[in-house]
Amino acid sequence: MNSIIFRTRHFIADLRHHRHTQAQSLSPISRERRAIFFIILCITLFGLLMVYESSSIYAYRTTADPAHFFKRQFAFSLIGVAFLFLTLFADLESLRKKSKEILLFTFLLLGLVLLVSKKVGGARRWIQLFGFNFQPSELLKISFLLYCADYARRKGILLKDFKKGLLPLLVVLSVIFTLLVVQPDLGTALFWISWTLLFLFLHRARGRHLLVIIILGVVLSFFLIKFYPYRFRRIIAYLNPFADPKGAGFQLIQSQIAFGQGGILGVGLGGSLQKLFFLPAAHTDFIYSIIAEEFGLWGSLGLLALYFFLIHKMFMVAINTKNAFRRSILLGIVFIFFLEVTINIGVSCGFFPTKGLSLPLVSYGGSSLVIHYVLIGLFFNASKEVET
Repeated sequence: MNSIIFRTRHFIADLRHHRHTQAQSLSPISRERRAIFFIILCITLFGLLMVYESSSIYAYRTTADPAHFFKRQFAFSLIGVAFLFLTLFADLESLRKKSKEILLFTFLLLGLVLLVSKKVGGARRWIQLFGFNFQPSELLKISFLLYCADYARRKGILLKDFKKGLLPLLVVLSVIFTLLVVQPDLGTALFWISWTLLFLFLHRARGRHLLVIIILGVVLSFFLIKFYPYRFRRIIAYLNPFADPKGAGFQLIQSQIAFGQGGILGVGLGGSLQKLFFLPAAHTDFIYSIIAEEFGLWGSLGLLALYFFLIHKMFMVAINTKNAFRRSILLGIVFIFFLEVTINIGVSCGFFPTKGLSLPLVSYGGSSLVIHYVLIGLFFNASKEVET
């Protein structure tokens, strides 16, 4: 009996030693990648919970099924995971060589959406496929990312030269800007200007060239807002939402009420009042407001901290890769997540004008969710080079 106990203890000690040795042998990048995967898993599961929580009453009223949006989001999650694995094992060199064709295909879809899609809320942004609405502009997160990563690899130091390095990229950006503005979707167009500025800044483009892009973007935005009354009303509502509390300022006011009701500790899971048809888009663009209401300041800051750690660790992996093309992909994905989180939460808090941009992996939306899974697959694919 004593012999059996001794052997069992010895086996457990050896097992602990093996695990400890294995943990020590993991490279810092491997640990970062594991942490990234764990954080993404936590945010995704929390997102599914909040989609059900924020949409169940609205879903019951509109479809007689309180889990309608949750079921669709879960289905899109499964589709996204399938695409994640496909992307994880994709040949990045082949994607690099086909980056121009992929971007041209996206342009084709953006042009097609103007011809075949129906107007929803005064805009043409979705194409219906097999009973699902697909937003072609989401594909830019893959196609324009791959194109810019390859462009930066090819041009290198020429990015400092305006005519040879920067101008061709600005021509492509102007095409994207035009295709988005005519939908109309000025917010997404400005998103890609901001993303391109960050991308060029990290690739050491000249400051005066970036300043020219900023000035052009501001001037264009001014005229596009000035001559379109609904955009101008959004700006006025952003500056003073109580000037039009039942119109342009309604969403922002209701969002602020949600934050106020949440207080420090929140009203508890399921206790939100703003989701009871007070706050429009409670399960999509303004889901963070419902999170703040139910989980309070500490809960909303906790989610923000998760995003911060995710973006920080993704950035650390990105800057430690040596391959120029892969590093550009990784940095580009970091910038997409950073801008989306910043803008969505900023809009919910009233820091930015209202913009229909989802909270990554949390907000309801099939196109956005699947594309983000593809981006995650691309990230883990491109970061494999770091470990070699």
